[in-house]
Amino acid sequence: MKNKIYLPLLFLFLILAACSSKKEVVSEPFNPDTLEEVSQIEQLESTAQLIEAGKQKMLGNNSQALLLYAEAVKVDPRNSAAYYELAKLHAQEGFVEDAEEYAIKAVRLDPDNKFFSLLLADVYFLQNENEKGFEVQDELARRFPTDMNIQISKLSTLLYLEKYDEAIAMFEHIENISGFNNELSLQKQRIFMEMNRPDLALQEARRLVSYFPGELVYLELLAELYRENDQPEEAYKVYHQMLEARPDYPMARLLLADYYTNAGEDEKAYEELSQAFKSPELEIDGKVRIMVSYYYLSEEDSTYLEKSYQLGDIMLGVHPDEAQAHAVYGDFLFRDERYEEAWEKYHAAALIDPSELGYWQQVLSIEARLQDYESMLTTSDKALEYFFEQPIIYFFSGLAHYQLENYEKALASFQYGIDLAVSEPDLLGQLHTLLADTYHKLERYEESYKEYEKALEINPDDAYALNNYSYYMSMRNVNMEKAREMSARSLELEPDNASFQDTYGWINYKMGDYENARIWIRKSLDNSETPNAVVLEHYGDVLYKLGEKEEAQIYWKQALEQDQEEDDVEGVSEFLEQKVKEGTLIE
Repeated sequence: MKNKIYLPLLFLFLILAACSSKKEVVSEPFNPDTLEEVSQIEQLESTAQLIEAGKQKMLGNNSQALLLYAEAVKVDPRNSAAYYELAKLHAQEGFVEDAEEYAIKAVRLDPDNKFFSLLLADVYFLQNENEKGFEVQDELARRFPTDMNIQISKLSTLLYLEKYDEAIAMFEHIENISGFNNELSLQKQRIFMEMNRPDLALQEARRLVSYFPGELVYLELLAELYRENDQPEEAYKVYHQMLEARPDYPMARLLLADYYTNAGEDEKAYEELSQAFKSPELEIDGKVRIMVSYYYLSEEDSTYLEKSYQLGDIMLGVHPDEAQAHAVYGDFLFRDERYEEAWEKYHAAALIDPSELGYWQQVLSIEARLQDYESMLTTSDKALEYFFEQPIIYFFSGLAHYQLENYEKALASFQYGIDLAVSEPDLLGQLHTLLADTYHKLERYEESYKEYEKALEINPDDAYALNNYSYYMSMRNVNMEKAREMSARSLELEPDNASFQDTYGWINYKMGDYENARIWIRKSLDNSETPNAVVLEHYGDVLYKLGEKEEAQIYWKQALEQDQEEDDVEGVSEFLEQKVKEGTLIE
């Protein structure tokens, strides 16, 4: 179905409910001539009732107002204003058939009152009796040819009924009365498009431009009509006409960029786009949307990448105080693994607009990636000034304290986060796992195991929790069979994880299955870019148990050298140096 075009009616009751009651059809039409004359005192009494009813209606006492209006027409059946008010109130309450009866009485009592007739027309429209409503409007328009409200009401109905030829004639009539009107011209253009007459729409658009040659928006609409009707060269001329009027007009530059893109002239398109970006008039939201499109284009075609950064530089130059400008630039840098530079952009965005949680999260996630835990602690403390109710900030705060060996403070952060993350199960599970890790650091083993259990209740397939829980139990020789099952499950979830492979191998070692231990720890070494000291020592222990003592000595030495280079590697044996000196396994 075609979209219908509306103009505002003088009285709109379209928000009213449909009729909720039925009434008997009146057999005798209302005839004012048959009404008996009433005394002047009765007329005054009826008028007093009318005034009091109006007061009650203003106070919202519609039921009381209805009674008073009814009393007014009972005292004086010729009180047309009371019938009019009764019609309005009944229409508002959804009793549109009653409203029709009262509106008809008002009109017949005072046929020269245009407001009464307009109300009757609206009541007909409420009952979907559109032709009746239009007849009333048509008669009003004939009787009041210079009343703009009535003419526009009729025009609205013609548009609603899709009588476009008659509507165009009404436009001409209204213009003859009031002169050329830009809003009506725009409406007229839309009707011509509905009628599938783009030639007439363009003619009207050119006419509008002739009346308002300095209005760039009308030039833009004209160009859009040319584009919609496959006349890009005509649109191109209009774009230059816009630039002649205002050389710095960014919308014309954007439209030209689109024109050149469609023509396959990418360099010209980019030049126009960069010119648009230099204009402060093109707001940041529009520039960000374009940058987002370039983000995806540059993922598929690397030739867009350099241009993306150039546009980002222009945008930041024009909008240095806009958080979005820094953040969207940071998105490109982050994607391209330029983490330090991305941190600078996100950090700037967070300082400009500290109320945006996403900026802080990006800063914190980069600090975690860079293992800059001092900075992460500073950032999380600052973010908590604005987001003390957000569990994700406590996650990062706790992680920073954990890595900096502030274990008691880490506990507090994780516990705060857990209290707040009840509706975020994924985050809640991670917080329980980190809390378990922290308890283990503090040698509060039973509490640690309980937290791992809580994490796995939330997500039984949390590979990180399965691995850590099983590894820490193996270190204390606790429930080894369960530890091996959990470790095996973590490998099903992440079969190429070198850390998980070492855990599974080590559990097999602790359970005396040295061949399997050798297989899995060897896999861990092969999958690690730089094997850490723990895995090297584990492999040396396995080889020693298998009788390969000279080979074991080699791996112990490598483990000791690596341990001296690494910073705070958990799990290296206190006997490692002694193993190297004595060439024997010490447990």
